[in-house]
Amino acid sequence: MPIARHWFLPLRQTDPQTYQGLTALMDYMEALAAAVGVEPAPAAQVSGATALTPPQPASFTVTGANGHFQIQVSNNSANLQPVYHEVASCTTMSFDAPGGLQVYGPEARTSWDITDPGATRYWRLRSKFLNSGFNAPQYFRTANGAGPAAVASGVLSASAAAARMQRSANYVTVYGEHLSAGASLANGDLSDGTPTLDFASAQVVKDGGATSLTLPKTTVRGLTAGATYVVAWDTAASIVRCSTDGGQLLGDTLIYLGTVPLPASVGAPSSSAGGGPNGTGVATNGGQYVFV
Repeated sequence: MPIARHWFLPLRQTDPQTYQGLTALMDYMEALAAAVGVEPAPAAQVSGATALTPPQPASFTVTGANGHFQIQVSNNSANLQPVYHEVASCTTMSFDAPGGLQVYGPEARTSWDITDPGATRYWRLRSKFLNSGFNAPQYFRTANGAGPAAVASGVLSASAAAARMQRSANYVTVYGEHLSAGASLANGDLSDGTPTLDFASAQVVKDGGATSLTLPKTTVRGLTAGATYVVAWDTAASIVRCSTDGGQLLGDTLIYLGTVPLPASVGAPSSSAGGGPNGTGVATNGGQYVFV
């Protein structure tokens, strides 16, 4: 005769440690049974029931930072059996393949850490018991109760969480220019006729303001017309680095200066990015606090 979960449900309040141990044992047995294609326990294990009613809805939160999505589920206390959660995300509210649908679970876990740098996605949660269907999906919403909200994961950093808590203030204005050869760039250098990134001498501070760096006047020539570059200062090599990867590989020694689109043709107006927080910490001229 198979073990039934409802046999030890009374222990949930009187002996929670034993209850958790037995629950973990049942989870293992059911996972093993599923792996070998055997039904671990018929629906009749729950007294007189042939199909369970889906669980009460759970609540969940989604946060995005450093290229990760963090999902945390809070089970409804009215659910007396283990609940299996399925989390799904999509770039649109359609939650279909054309929108890049991604599905995680169903699993008995209540937290996920999903690496997906530079992504903005909508999220939904639905839950079930082992022998029930899914309940109605819950959609992640903003704290004020508005409609479903997309969450941005942010730029991926390779450094540890503690190191990423140091922030830098960026007072640099970076220009993307494509001028005729001999024309003056924004920083006073002369153009060689190729797409160019340039900025004048400027200051950046990091480590919560404890460290101040002076960046020299810089010109980077021979870039790709019409491309968008992430520009950063390498504190280890004391040079500027730029790439078109969207900043996903922004290393631990780099201080972000700006994201600059280069003009597509000679003579097009220059575009600027950068700037930095003012004395009150409010970003100006497109600048921002950034992780280093």
